[in-house]
Amino acid sequence: MDERDIREFLAGDYPRLVAGLALACGNRALAEDVVQEALARAWERSERGEWIDSLPAWVTVVATNLLRSGLRRLRVERRARGQLAGEPTVAGPDGRSEASVDLLRALGALPRRQREAAVLFYYLDLSVAQVARALGVSEGTAKSALFRARRALAEALGEAAEADGDVKETTDHAGH
Repeated sequence: MDERDIREFLAGDYPRLVAGLALACGNRALAEDVVQEALARAWERSERGEWIDSLPAWVTVVATNLLRSGLRRLRVERRARGQLAGEPTVAGPDGRSEASVDLLRALGALPRRQREAAVLFYYLDLSVAQVARALGVSEGTAKSALFRARRALAEALGEAAEADGDVKETTDHAGH
């Protein structure tokens, strides 16, 4: 990995990855932090002579793991202080469409694994195998999470009739 690889990643994959992880966690600054940390770790590995086949895939997996551990740690700290104040909300910039706000709410209502799978698959366009790798689960578990996420999102967004027969489409998304 060299400076050119990093520049290409920053120009192409970085903005989408940050946006996708921000959708998953509801916090853009946190998403930026974990992607930057993952990129720094990739650089350190390359400096030690380790080879990374796909920088975007590697950074996605590491950033997702960092995000999960950071959120776990935050939940534990909150519980320890006895200050659980309810569900976090996602505040978007002014002018966000009503459909966009509805989608953010629906994503926020999903269980963590379903939300992460949906963002990785539909927003970041990863294959089912890549989603499974990023989440550290089997492909079958990733497919199940995607199916459940699609069904829950469709119901929350008033598209329940379309959700039931969508198993094949979910697993064959974008030819993956």
